[in-house]
Amino acid sequence: MKWVIKMSDWDFLYEMKDRRYSEAEIQDAMASGVAPWEWAFIEKQGRKAEWEKLKSLRDAGTISREEFKKRKVEMFR
Repeated sequence: MKWVIKMSDWDFLYEMKDRRYSEAEIQDAMASGVAPWEWAFIEKQGRKAEWEKLKSLRDAGTISREEFKKRKVEMFR
């Protein structure tokens, strides 16, 4: 039988302490359930989802080309 050791979902809090994050930063991470170094990836995924939604609105004819361009510019500022 092969044993697989999995990192707990909350072990990142110990890592934060080892990396000398402040208690306030650790508490924020506890509240969100996300390590600070994961936010960039999460934000990128959110932008990707917004972009796909915007393209689908354009492709379905729900928004005009001008509105598409306007929202695109706002999205990528």
